Amino acid sequence: MGPATRGTPYPDRAGSRRSHPDRTGPRQPHPDRTESRRPLPGRTRRPRPERLRRVRPAGDAGLSLTEVMVSISLMGVMMVIFTTGVLQVYRAVNGVEALSASQSQLQTAFQRLDKEIRYATWISRPSAPIRDNRYVEFAYVEPAERNPQTGQVKLPQAMCGQLRLDLNRGVLQLVRWTPGSPPAEGRPGETLASEIAVADLRTNPPNGTAKAPFVFQPAGSRDLYDGSVPRTAGAGFTPDFHRLELHLTSSVGAGEHVRTSNLDVAFTALNTSRETPAANVCTEGRPQ
Repeated sequence: MGPATRGTPYPDRAGSRRSHPDRTGPRQPHPDRTESRRPLPGRTRRPRPERLRRVRPAGDAGLSLTEVMVSISLMGVMMVIFTTGVLQVYRAVNGVEALSASQSQLQTAFQRLDKEIRYATWISRPSAPIRDNRYVEFAYVEPAERNPQTGQVKLPQAMCGQLRLDLNRGVLQLVRWTPGSPPAEGRPGETLASEIAVADLRTNPPNGTAKAPFVFQPAGSRDLYDGSVPRTAGAGFTPDFHRLELHLTSSVGAGEHVRTSNLDVAFTALNTSRETPAANVCTEGRPQ
């Protein structure tokens, strides 16, 4: 290509004509350059970085120290309210559980003694504290019973029972034996109730407003064998059967969760009468 052809246009691949790259002078824009930069249908033009910088707000859009402190304070108040509610529910649940446990203890003792003492043939006078234990004995007769396997019939048998309240552990136990074979002192018995309040029962009569756990009233008598317990019947009442009163307090829980339940009940021995003798062989089970 000679000098005469320098600066003359030549065809490109698209068939358009543009200036030769070796031409002198300023480069002239193509007449269709603007049209060639239009976006295709369905496509958007990507913004330039400088355009993005113009859209963004100036400065940081954050929180001030005052706003942060107010948010923390509100969160603290909400946490205090929530924690207080949880603690109140926790205390209420613990109190209900403790009350239910204390009532269950005394209910079990009542159900067992209602059967044992109701058919007693003799009841002793309750003892004063003996080596941190209180005792009361009674006699009863086991009914005839047939063995379902062998078919043999067991004849009625006289038995002795003893209620023992352990003042160290707060446990009410039932001890049984055959007359003539008294149990050794301290022999474990059947536990009827536990967690009995015994702090004021170590003296006779008990300290404070506490009642004696066992109170006996013989048939034909208007007096109770314990001056610390008020009469539960009228002044002219005279029982025809021996009566045994139980006054027990069950205390379950500790601190603010402690709950107490009381058992004040009188059992009547239907197999006794005014002719029932005061002495009985079942007194052998009481420690001396």
